[in-house]
Amino acid sequence: MKLGISKVLYSVIILVLYLVSGILLIVKNLFWQEVPDTGMTIFGVVVIGYGLFRGYRAYKLYQTSKENEDEVE
Repeated sequence: MKLGISKVLYSVIILVLYLVSGILLIVKNLFWQEVPDTGMTIFGVVVIGYGLFRGYRAYKLYQTSKENEDEVE
């Protein structure tokens, strides 16, 4: 199974979007003023955690595909 560069690039872009979104939610000065600070911080941490999880999952998929590719050669 060959993993295309577009799939890797897509995963990296999504990872960056999640991380930036989470950071902006924690900073919150640019977003909703009426939401309590604690709720926004918790949600920001969850978004960052999910982004890191997606990044880890994409990395493992990339490593697995490289190992399979090496075995075929």
